[in-house]
Amino acid sequence: MKRIIECIILVFIVCILFNFLEKKIGLFNKHPYEIYIIEYSKRFAVDPLLIKAVIKKESNLNPGVVSNTGAVGLMQVMPKTAMGIANQLNIADYSGKNLKEAEINIMFGTYYLKKLLNYYNNNLILALAAYNAGIGNVRNWYSKDPEIGVEICKIPFKETRYYVRSIIFIYKIYRGVEKLKNFLKV
Repeated sequence: MKRIIECIILVFIVCILFNFLEKKIGLFNKHPYEIYIIEYSKRFAVDPLLIKAVIKKESNLNPGVVSNTGAVGLMQVMPKTAMGIANQLNIADYSGKNLKEAEINIMFGTYYLKKLLNYYNNNLILALAAYNAGIGNVRNWYSKDPEIGVEICKIPFKETRYYVRSIIFIYKIYRGVEKLKNFLKV
């Protein structure tokens, strides 16, 4: 009898946890931009769950958001960076006005994230730090303390430390839920 009560309590706690996570980050809802995430995750070889985590942290799924630094859209791409990406991807008709469009933003953000992952030899901490604070800052920090690539707590900018931790946390949750879905065949 005691074992049954313990199991019921455990199930109850798990249900509360999943309910909380669903409300916080929408774990079980189909992502509204899933089609673009899948397309560009395949095209640029980036884990779609990482793209979802970046979108969640950067814009909370709001394609029209513009940061106080001028970053635009779901993946908060800077307009100057977007122009460079458009040139690299040979998109001749890109004007900068369509950076709020989900498909363009996800394409550019995913491309840039892949570029950073390649630049930092798939070191997620360094790539995310550079996505947030810029390659120049990360290069400067890393030259002074290579442990930054291993220990998030060594990142000098508080905002960037929090940013990297948050995305890695969300990414791990998404991966855990994906494993659970596969296990349960949901």
